[in-house]
Amino acid sequence: MNELDKALDDLDGLREAFHALSDDQRASPLVANAKLVKKLRHELAAGADAYAATLISSTRGEFDAKRLRKCRTAALAQMPVGVVNQKRLAALVGERRVSNAEVRDDVQQLLTLSLHCRAALAALAPTVDRRAADALGNKVLVELREATLLYLSTEREAGNGSPDKPREAVVEHLKKTESHASEFVSLAPESGDGAASLGVTLSRDVVNMLHKTSLDWTAGPLPDHL
Repeated sequence: MNELDKALDDLDGLREAFHALSDDQRASPLVANAKLVKKLRHELAAGADAYAATLISSTRGEFDAKRLRKCRTAALAQMPVGVVNQKRLAALVGERRVSNAEVRDDVQQLLTLSLHCRAALAALAPTVDRRAADALGNKVLVELREATLLYLSTEREAGNGSPDKPREAVVEHLKKTESHASEFVSLAPESGDGAASLGVTLSRDVVNMLHKTSLDWTAGPLPDHL
């Protein structure tokens, strides 16, 4: 298992615990304590957002064991009451596991977009106007961060396990980001032999990923009768 898979497992756990706290069919006494549930859900949401924000700020898009530890530390700092109730939360989630592969895949896609964008910027840096690259790169990275956190918050609010509402909430952000990311390629100088540099190649990959993601998420699920 690579570090990103471990991070996705962590985010899955935070999401499962958040939703489990609102499931009054579970036996844990936690769900009967409305004040504690409200506090824990608030902390779990803040922890997940801090985790994701720390992950996508990885230098040069390199996500390693050190950055994984930083993500976990950032999340735990937002969850003092959650840490105290860690075993009770684990027992609550363990009563009935509710995995969601579609949401996990979506979150992975958004995180990967940010990491690939950082890698592209790092590869472009030696060959382009640094000021222009930094301005454009920061804009795209901020937009991707906003899209990721909006996806997470919308999924929590929807509470139905479906990716439809969070996708709908962020797809226009992704389309706007695609138009900004496409400007990366134009920043790089033309190669004399016609070969694309690594920075240009990575930048095109980011644009293509954004385009495919926005198309897929706009299309939505196929009708049941097809």
